[in-house]
Amino acid sequence: MAFNTVPRKVGILGYGRLGQSLVSHLLTQGPELGLELVFVWNRDPGRMAGSVPPTLQLQNLAALGERHPDLVVEVAHPKIIHESGAEILRYANLLVGSPSALADQATERQLLEASHCWGHAVFVARGALWGTEDIARLDKAGGLQSLRVTMATHPDGFRLEGPLATVHSTGPRTVLYEGPVRGLCPLAPRNSNTMAAAALAAPSLGFDRVIGVLVADFSLKDMHVVDVELSGPPGPKGRSFAVHTHRENPSEPGAVTGSATITTFWRSLLGAEHGMSQAPGAQPSPPSVYHERQRLELCAVHALNNVLQQQLFSQEAADEICKRLAPDSRLNPHRSLLGTGNYDVNVIMAALQGQGLAAVWWDRRRPLSQLALPRVLGLILNLPSPVSLGLLSLPLRRRHWVALRQVDGVYYNLDSKLRAPEVLGNEDGVRAFLAAALAQGLCEVLLVVTKEVEEKGSWLRTD
Repeated sequence: MAFNTVPRKVGILGYGRLGQSLVSHLLTQGPELGLELVFVWNRDPGRMAGSVPPTLQLQNLAALGERHPDLVVEVAHPKIIHESGAEILRYANLLVGSPSALADQATERQLLEASHCWGHAVFVARGALWGTEDIARLDKAGGLQSLRVTMATHPDGFRLEGPLATVHSTGPRTVLYEGPVRGLCPLAPRNSNTMAAAALAAPSLGFDRVIGVLVADFSLKDMHVVDVELSGPPGPKGRSFAVHTHRENPSEPGAVTGSATITTFWRSLLGAEHGMSQAPGAQPSPPSVYHERQRLELCAVHALNNVLQQQLFSQEAADEICKRLAPDSRLNPHRSLLGTGNYDVNVIMAALQGQGLAAVWWDRRRPLSQLALPRVLGLILNLPSPVSLGLLSLPLRRRHWVALRQVDGVYYNLDSKLRAPEVLGNEDGVRAFLAAALAQGLCEVLLVVTKEVEEKGSWLRTD
């Protein structure tokens, strides 16, 4: 069954084993899933001759915007992300099949800025990483202290660069590299994607603290073996939670990609397509809940409209407030110099005052049991937010405004980066959400209340 009545347009970058498999799936299964293949690009166009219809062959990567894709899938080489990733985001959402590219901090920042500027999302294929969602959940909960990923295969399966290219195996099993994933990615860009996916799944550790191990094993002629070892912080009795997974992925002799990885990439493509309509874990938006989605750096505007449950403010209105707050400033201190938004708290407070409301800072030293939620119209949080990557996150943080609001007796997280409102449930659910956010140490909470509640201080329980 199709996800949408209008087909999603998909472009493929790269026509190796992965690209060929995805193109085949899109041509045979795409129509019934609501997916339309609109182009295939390969660095060597001759490789597509005779297998890709001429009308689908894209000869010039710079012309991909003319095909109007909704999603571009990169399965070529990390260099494509380095060189063209930010430009692709001008026209479409991007599924990165070579996450080792994101170990380069300049590339990481370029994608972040382009995603914010053009309103398109970045997704990351999980590849051969087993347990991605479990790692991400554990990391988000603060339960991850160490993560180590070991990939072993026959030396013919490696495509190494720099100093690693001259390393020779000294026995039946040789450790070629052991250290931070960030250091491995430029040396083995096509053999470190599993480790890179792990670093993105665990942003608290990131590329510098997730350990990658690359092993040349002459006995593994037709197989890639991936071991994932993780542990949590010591508990009250000094013992730590630990997990060790062992995955054997059949492969053709000398192949970079294992057979199971090819299947996983198709699922990642479907997940990215579905993610453009619905974020993982979010509930379908009930008709009565107003929810604006992120555009540019307008999270403050979205948070205001979401907490007030109607479209009262626009970028133009927020810019006008900035001018009133600093009428004589050439460079307005209350917004981004680039004109993309990024409004500060003064704009939010002035906007609420214009609606006859008030914003009260919550003292994080108070216990949340003292918060009188029935007297509060809604909450606006300022917190560190990771780069949007679909199922995964880049290990970067930016300040972000988020609205929480009760609608028909149910509290919702109305974060504009979510594809749909996230149900928090009753008051206990809100307090649990706030406790987790405040525990990060960088979260601030604004209570949106009426003037009367502000004057009486009735947002605070005294019993």
